[in-house]
Amino acid sequence: MCNKIFMVLALAACGSAAPPPPGPVLEPRISISTAPGAMGGVRLYNEPGVGVSHVNVPMDSVLLGLPRVYEMLGIPDHGVNPEGTQYGNVRFRARRIEGKRLSNYIDCGMGPTAIPKADDYQVTLSVLTRLTPGEDGGTTVVTTVEATGKPRAVSGNPVYCQSNGTLEKRLADLVVWVLVGGERKTSRHANRRSRAARMSTTPRTR
Repeated sequence: MCNKIFMVLALAACGSAAPPPPGPVLEPRISISTAPGAMGGVRLYNEPGVGVSHVNVPMDSVLLGLPRVYEMLGIPDHGVNPEGTQYGNVRFRARRIEGKRLSNYIDCGMGPTAIPKADDYQVTLSVLTRLTPGEDGGTTVVTTVEATGKPRAVSGNPVYCQSNGTLEKRLADLVVWVLVGGERKTSRHANRRSRAARMSTTPRTR
């Protein structure tokens, strides 16, 4: 068994020799089983959810709009990396996203009372958006989502949760909404309605 574990670790070390992409990258979780009587082996947990989209907006403008997008989702502000290519928050405790239960976005399994663990457990969430400039002057937006859950009332090992892709898509939609003009149009319409309401209630002078 020891020899098998050594071989697995050696293969893992060889497979990770290539240099990683720029910025922090969330990797799949690998665990070596060493329980008494168990065979050594590799158990691969879920990979982080990844969403990729492209917007026809320069990267600097996208980066400036991301704080507003994260605010709309209810994700606490963490900031941008020194290179100015990545924005997000790592390992924050989440209860809801955009006012909705976490089970709308991640799957941590079901509890004994058929309640999703994502809604019952203490969830630690990481959401990162990485930007790369496109050849057309636009920006490729890559968002990764990783989460773990742990029982609130009792001690226990954390479980790894799988993103269902909803949060990554919603974030991409909000980037377009904020940057391409959806939010600005809504704001302009609201201002016009407000001005019209004030004019209708203001007595005319003779």
